[in-house]
Amino acid sequence: MRDKLLMFGALSLATKDTPVYSADYLDMGEPATHNTGNDGNIDIVFQPAADFVVADSMTPFLQDSADGLSWATIATGKLTAKPSALTQMTMPMPSSHRRYLRAGATPASTGVFTATTVNAWIELGK
Repeated sequence: MRDKLLMFGALSLATKDTPVYSADYLDMGEPATHNTGNDGNIDIVFQPAADFVVADSMTPFLQDSADGLSWATIATGKLTAKPSALTQMTMPMPSSHRRYLRAGATPASTGVFTATTVNAWIELGK
């Protein structure tokens, strides 16, 4: 189930090998450390708005922060070559994380990366 309050929004991928971060981040509230991923039924989902071209790919990731200013990568998904608009790339929610979460992705290409948008959210019960 996709909850509107658990959406990171769109990632605008434009330049290969340059990480991009979601403009929105999620405030998971108190306490300072959460154990959300212990449920085992929560995923981070990334879905392109349009098909990638043949030469392009991306690697999704998730970051956390205690203060919403200093970020650390806590999970990295698999490199996915030429995902389509129907592709939902998932990775499990880490077993623990700090208060703030944001999604990100690093585009890659064997040529010049073609700009595209990827949406990201937390999915419950995938």
